[in-house]
Amino acid sequence: MTKIAMIGAGSVVFSRNLTGDILQYPEFKDATISYMDVDRERLEVAGKLCRKMADAIGATPTILTTMDRREALKGADFVINMVQIGGFDSTLVDFEIPRKYGINFTIADTTGPGGLFRALRTYPMLSGLCRDMEQVCPDATLLNYSNPMSMNMQTVFRTSSVRAVGLCHSVQGTYDQLMGYLGIKPSDGTFTCAGINHMAFYLSLKLGQKDLYPDLFAAMQRKEVYDSNKVRFELMRRLGHFVTESSEHNAEYCSWFIPRGKAWYDRFDVPIDEYLRRCDGIVDEFEKLKVFARSDKPLENVCKSHEYGSTIIRAMVTGEPAVIYGNMPNHGAIDNLPRTAIVEAPTLVDRTGLHFAHVGTLPPQLIGYMQPHITQHELFIRAAMEGRRDHIYQAVMFDPATSAILNLDQIVEMCDELIAGHGDLLPKLDARTLVPTSGKSFGVVDPKVLRASWDKVQNAAAADAVQKWHVIGPFKGPRAKEITLTDPTPIDAEFAKRGDGSVDLAASHLIDGKKVGWRAVTAARKGFVDLAAELAAVEFVNGYGYAEVVSEKGGEVELRIGSDDGIALWLNGVRVHVKEVGRGFQADSDRAVVKLKPGVNRILVKCDNYVAGWGFGVAVPGHAQPAASAARA
Repeated sequence: MTKIAMIGAGSVVFSRNLTGDILQYPEFKDATISYMDVDRERLEVAGKLCRKMADAIGATPTILTTMDRREALKGADFVINMVQIGGFDSTLVDFEIPRKYGINFTIADTTGPGGLFRALRTYPMLSGLCRDMEQVCPDATLLNYSNPMSMNMQTVFRTSSVRAVGLCHSVQGTYDQLMGYLGIKPSDGTFTCAGINHMAFYLSLKLGQKDLYPDLFAAMQRKEVYDSNKVRFELMRRLGHFVTESSEHNAEYCSWFIPRGKAWYDRFDVPIDEYLRRCDGIVDEFEKLKVFARSDKPLENVCKSHEYGSTIIRAMVTGEPAVIYGNMPNHGAIDNLPRTAIVEAPTLVDRTGLHFAHVGTLPPQLIGYMQPHITQHELFIRAAMEGRRDHIYQAVMFDPATSAILNLDQIVEMCDELIAGHGDLLPKLDARTLVPTSGKSFGVVDPKVLRASWDKVQNAAAADAVQKWHVIGPFKGPRAKEITLTDPTPIDAEFAKRGDGSVDLAASHLIDGKKVGWRAVTAARKGFVDLAAELAAVEFVNGYGYAEVVSEKGGEVELRIGSDDGIALWLNGVRVHVKEVGRGFQADSDRAVVKLKPGVNRILVKCDNYVAGWGFGVAVPGHAQPAASAARA
């Protein structure tokens, strides 16, 4: 019987989804799955959610929960790591200290100061996990999902003999998105992709023998396509190839976007502080999941995720080969990258393990994009293993975005402050070298102070947020793996026919053969209407929100609008705002000056989703909401 240990299972959505993926294979319906986390409450919720998942699938696994890592590892055939060390508190440090020096980030989990210090925090835990595996389950395979992927995999392979692979969903997820732009079923096309994690590029995209890149360049000329992925399409325009990870990630991997300032943030829809807002959303989501996990409600709408983990486990157990994209030491798979670099490339999986295919030589412009980050990865692992503070300075010096903003003295000073700010979470950095420090003293950061400051800014942005909504959806578009705000739905036709800005809240519509109606919801903290939670966690769909607000005197106001992804908004039947964009939610991403009429004003929102989460929020200064909707049937 196969045993899988999930380390960091308090990442409750991820552990639940991976459990569902595994249990949907008949071979693993009676597997043993051991969940481990250091947070007792999160561990409890994870266990309950995974039991609900098993019930929904009709599987009968043995589900164990423990706070003892070695206990979880005993007898494991596969170990899945999804740990984030330091959580939201440490992430705030990664963002706020660099901000003092004039640097802003979007995600900060892959490279640069944020990725580097996240990897340094993870090093003691991850190297310890590998030591435990060598002693407790030496034949097990480690599947690592924790970022920063490349630096974490350096930790695994440079400190242990554990068989391992790093996994990310960006390769397969982005491929589906590209096929959607082209109106092609993903299963009909083929691709080859290679590089480093989050900076791998599609070397070929084909339909049979036809090269699809000319069609993708043509599709980029459509405004709704380009606007949905501005940074990545701009990179493709310049480099000739499309990159795997999202626009918000790649905006911080080079000197061409964030260092250019606010005008370029706006031009390319760069969502500064995106990951911090996601962390806020995770806090809200956990509170909802906690209530659900402890209820008698069953889990519904179970579907398989994009993740490769279950595919690898099945291939290695059954011997039936599969091809995935994994992250491992290069060892010649890519001819013009260092052998010790952690690369992402096509990987054959079977009973014998995981084996890279030979990719060959990458175009020089793509090597140029990746090389500064590969240098950072190498300096990181040497800093962690040898206790070399100077290698931390040097890693940040080679970060393109940081070096475009700060001089050398500022980089060293910022690194010293980050080292002090993270305190005992980092490995010891006491090796003596000739490279000088900044000579300045800094203390450990109080996360409560940073959190209070962050909350104050976010609460101000969400002030006057509309709280009471009705929502309906999700509506699929006419093309597989593609969605736009212009895709027609029954709601559009009904809304246009009524003509007064109202909707029929009593109406229902067929979605996938089921009658679906409008349902009342309340916005979460900071005004976010989470459509993944309220409608469905699905991709390439449209959903709607309807609300009524009362203005005592009417007059001109500025709406503050946020969405994940695109949004269109109608006020009293007139479209006053539209933004087709791929982004995460920020309460005040967009603004629209409108004129309210005295009394009841009707708002309709249409929100689309490409991948991952989705939702929206609208703030109307000085509004009130009626006790009950006045929408007419």
